[in-house]
Amino acid sequence: MNKLCLGFFQVIMGGRKMPRDEENAYGFQEPRSALQERRLRLLLAGRSGTGKSATGNSILQRKHFLSRLAATAVTSACATGSCRWASGDVEVLDTPDLFSPEVAQADPGFEERGRCYLLSAPGPHAVLLVTQLGRFTAQDLRAWQGVKALFGAGIAARTIVVFTRREDLEGGSLQQYVRDTDNRALRELVAECGGRCCAFDNRAADGEREAQVGELMGLVEELVRDQGGAPYTNDVYRLAQTLGGLSPEERLRRVAERLAAHAPSWPERWPLAGQWRWPKAGPGTRYKLGLAALLGALFLLYLLCRRRPEAVTV
Repeated sequence: MNKLCLGFFQVIMGGRKMPRDEENAYGFQEPRSALQERRLRLLLAGRSGTGKSATGNSILQRKHFLSRLAATAVTSACATGSCRWASGDVEVLDTPDLFSPEVAQADPGFEERGRCYLLSAPGPHAVLLVTQLGRFTAQDLRAWQGVKALFGAGIAARTIVVFTRREDLEGGSLQQYVRDTDNRALRELVAECGGRCCAFDNRAADGEREAQVGELMGLVEELVRDQGGAPYTNDVYRLAQTLGGLSPEERLRRVAERLAAHAPSWPERWPLAGQWRWPKAGPGTRYKLGLAALLGALFLLYLLCRRRPEAVTV
C-alpha cells in the first residue's frame, strides 16, 4: 500500500510545496494539472444512505465525517477532509443529498450545490459514486442522473463506482457479480463509467481497510493518467476560477446564479416523476380549470341520463 501510494504521488503529484496564499475558503484559485499540484481531489456522490460518509472515513483512515445508521439523511452540508499519502495529500469532499429530485426543494437557491463546486474547485480528479452491493435501486439510478445533471455528462469519464458492504460478496469476485447480475441498470452504469469499480467493507480491520483503499487508489491512478493529470472541468468550474479576487460569499452567489441559469427543469431531469406533478398555475387559472372539469362532468352525466336502452329483437 505505502509503495503504491509513494509511486502514485511521485508521478502524479510532483514535489512542489503549494504556497498558502494559493488556497482560500473554497479551494484553489489557480487550475493546475495533477502533475503540478500536491493535492488530489475525490468527490463522493450518490443517494443518501449508501455509506458515502463511512467510505470517506475509510479513505481518510479515521472517523472524520459524521456517519451513523439513521432513518433520515445524516449529512446536511458539504464537508471536506484530507489525509497525507506519501509525498502528497488527498482531499475528500463528502456531499449531502444534492442529486435526487428532492434537491429542488432542499436547495432552491443552489447555495449548497454552489458550495460543492467551490469546495472541489478547480475540479475533482475522480468522482466516487457510492452504492450498496445488492441494493442498486431506482433511487440510485436517479441519483446518478442527478450527478450528470449537476456536473455534465462528461463526468462519467471521471467516475469510479464504489460498492459498500463488500462483506456480502463473501469472498466472491466483484467483477463476476457485476457481470452476472440481473440488474441491467447496474450493468449499464458500470459500463458507462468505463468498468471502473471496487468494493469497501467500511467496518474492516486496519489491514483489510488499507488494502481496499490501495485498490481504489490504483483505479484513481489509472484514471488520472488517462486524463493527462488534469482535473475534471466545465464552464462552472472555469467561472469559479475567474472569481479568485472576490469574497467567498460573492463567489458563492455568482456560482449559484450560473447553476440556476443553466439548470434543467425538474420534469426534464426526471421525466417520469413529472407525471405526478400538477402544472404550476395562478389562482385564476386554477379556477378556470376547475370550472371546466365540473362542466365536463355535468355534460357527461347529461349524456348518460339521455341514453335509452336499445330494443331487443327476438
